[in-house]
Amino acid sequence: MIHLEVHERVATLVLDRPPVNAWDVDQLDRFEHALGALRRDEDVAVVVVRGAGRHFSAGADIAMMTATLDAGDPGPLNAFSVRFQGLFLEWEELEVPTIAVLHGAATGGGLELALACDLRIAAEEARLALPEVRLGLLPAGGGTQRLTRLIGRGRALRLMLTGELVDGREAEHLGIVEWCAPAAELDELVAHVLAALLAGAGPAQPAIKRCVRRAGSAEGYASESLGQRALHATAEAERRLREFVDGRSGR
Repeated sequence: MIHLEVHERVATLVLDRPPVNAWDVDQLDRFEHALGALRRDEDVAVVVVRGAGRHFSAGADIAMMTATLDAGDPGPLNAFSVRFQGLFLEWEELEVPTIAVLHGAATGGGLELALACDLRIAAEEARLALPEVRLGLLPAGGGTQRLTRLIGRGRALRLMLTGELVDGREAEHLGIVEWCAPAAELDELVAHVLAALLAGAGPAQPAIKRCVRRAGSAEGYASESLGQRALHATAEAERRLREFVDGRSGR
């Protein structure tokens, strides 16, 4: 249902629960297990999240949700929602860069996972939405917070209050995804982005992520200064600086 593979410092997490890679309690268990494995693997430099089959993920399993409500006790559904949000927060706090590769449906909790990633790449043919309002609900996997931070209050409200569905190109225009390409060219684009991220792999990337998480506050500026001071003392920074100077001088 969730597969995790690591090859040449790139970890690939594949959501594989046909037909639309929907989330239920078991899927969350497997996701939590994969998250723990990624935290422990110091060789991983980048994480890619993809969906198996035709879709990235259509979000929470609606059949599971209604069956839970049919039992007459919303408690388990409330617990599921809280856990959903908490695991995506833990995912967001992974130290290495994370990329979501979106194709087919990336809706509801599926899009919320993508929003918890650092970067997003979409096929032009992808369909993105937070349609919870049509079910009388709200995007409770962090969607209201992350989408607003990403694209601004007005655009976020537009999408969440209407449940509007947008394709990959419109998602790029709105700022939901950073790159977009025709489905046939998606893998080539992903490889290009991965190559760039791997070229920068090292202690600076986690430091940048920590600073960005604190953006907009005095703590953010303090994180920059402290982070830069720590990086100045690393062998990695010294090596890269010397290589840059040697390269410019032709040595």
